[in-house]
Amino acid sequence: MLGTASLNAAIATAAYTALRALYPSGSFDGNYGFALSQDTSSQTEKDKGAAVGRGAAQALVQARANDGEATTVTYAPDGVPGSWRTTGSGPAVTPHWGRVRPFGESTPGQFRPGPPGGFTTYQDLLRSSQYAEQLHEVRVFGGHSSTPLTTVVRTPEQSDIGRFWANDLDGTYKPTSQLYQHARIIARKQALTPTQNVRLFAVLSIALADAAVAAWDAKYDTPIDLWRPVSAINLADSDGNPATTPDPAWRPLSSDLDGTSYTPAFPTYVSGHATFAGAWGGVLRTYFATDAIAFSATTDGGTATRRFNTLSAATNENAISRIYLGVHYRWDAEQGLATGENVARNVTDTYL
Repeated sequence: MLGTASLNAAIATAAYTALRALYPSGSFDGNYGFALSQDTSSQTEKDKGAAVGRGAAQALVQARANDGEATTVTYAPDGVPGSWRTTGSGPAVTPHWGRVRPFGESTPGQFRPGPPGGFTTYQDLLRSSQYAEQLHEVRVFGGHSSTPLTTVVRTPEQSDIGRFWANDLDGTYKPTSQLYQHARIIARKQALTPTQNVRLFAVLSIALADAAVAAWDAKYDTPIDLWRPVSAINLADSDGNPATTPDPAWRPLSSDLDGTSYTPAFPTYVSGHATFAGAWGGVLRTYFATDAIAFSATTDGGTATRRFNTLSAATNENAISRIYLGVHYRWDAEQGLATGENVARNVTDTYL
């Protein structure tokens, strides 16, 4: 399709142009120069390829102008038991993201999951036996350590799982970058060609972007902006449920680099990690037409490796890790996975 234009130069220039537009203060010249230096095409072929890549990137950047990414929204918590409130990690982050224009969805709320447990009011949710069960699970599996009121039963491996998938803090490569790295590991193992890689990562990127919109829509733009487990456990005497008891000393396993308790600063339902995982797994299962891909996955900086026999095993572990870390309930994980899979199905039907 490119004729005498260099495919590698087109790909490298498209990436470089898009990154420069998104991150104008970033330094990408060295990477771009290295990519071009590995291309054995003639200078004329490189120039033609660069022109194609530059035009494609500029068209995409223009198409995404005014997509809502830069919108400012002032978030006002509902201010009742069960509603999200700050956990010491700062004010609500990106409350507008559920309104960003998706790539593949018709509307931001197209794949909005039902409310947690099916409950439409805070009072009904908090007083339910299902809520008490969910809270107890994260209390005993997700605590940093046992307290006089709570015995933590998490195993060492479950602790490792929680930390392996975390990547919440600034300075880590965040959950989507970890999933890109895992896709890269699998793509290399499957010996994909450059064009096959382009197709896979383009569709994966669209799915992950739309998964973020879907998850943040559920977090902020629904009747229940559910509080995080640390709030629920510390303030259980305010939930009206006789099956729950407060533990003011409880803290999640999740912590900052200095050991300070850390919970991401936005409502808990649904889990962003789980939604991303569902989208990732859905795209890769469709692309490779199988779930049975064994691979070794890495975490930030390659400090740990875990082995999986299927794509689903990785996505399920990613989702459940948030319980072990003490920052999510089970319905956050399960409904997040389902939402991500629905997004992936729509994206692959549209683009594959």
